[in-house]
Formats: sequence, structure tokens, C-alpha cells
Amino acid sequence: MVGLVGGSTARAEHVVANAGGEAEYVRRMHRHAPTEHQCTSTLVKHIKAPVHLVWELVRRFDQPQRYKPFVRNCVVRGDQLEVGSLRDVNVKTGLPATTSTERLEQLDDDLHILGVKFVGGDHRLQS
Repeated sequence: MVGLVGGSTARAEHVVANAGGEAEYVRRMHRHAPTEHQCTSTLVKHIKAPVHLVWELVRRFDQPQRYKPFVRNCVVRGDQLEVGSLRDVNVKTGLPATTSTERLEQLDDDLHILGVKFVGGDHRLQS
């Protein structure tokens, strides 16, 4: 899940300085309930750029290769990009998977939240 905070670079930097506020934001927006033989992770990355520019790039469920260098290509199933949409991702070699099937779980343009769930693929991280 991706969550962008702030409306400008200055605001984003303020949130970085206020680590307590950022930690609360991550806790509130990243709800994971892994079951047996599952894992979860959260990656927080600070980017010095206006939120609207970053969000324009990140919100594109159909083009993760624009900001994920390990993605070779991506094909969305169906014509609509909406919550519930599926995408098939081909990953470059050297990672613990070559394919991944992912479902769009959440897309909120007001709060800048993108939630994606991995629902299939040949992930070698499985037990």
C-alpha cells in the first residue's frame, strides 16, 4: 500500500521531521492481517517532490514499471481500472518471482492511498 502525505514538498518534509505523526499515519493506513504461511511488509520512502507529481505516477495501477525498476511489464485484465481489477506482472530475473498476479484493493485520490494485494504468481517465498 502506498500513502502519500502532504500537499507540497514543504509539508512532506514537515511530516518527515514529525516521525510520531508519520508512524501513526502508517499504522492507520496499512492494515495487514496475515494468516498462517503469509508475511507482510511496509516500505516507507521519502521523496523530495510535490505530492501531486508523485501520486500521478504511483496511482497508475496499470503501469508499475514506471516506478518499479524490477517490473518488466504489466497487463491489466479487462478494460476498467477500478478496485477489484487484476494485473499480471512479469518481473525481471534475479528476484524471488518471475510473475505476479495482483488485485487493486484501494485507490483513494483524496488521501493518496493505493492498496495492492498479491493474489497469485510464482513467488518463491512460499513455504
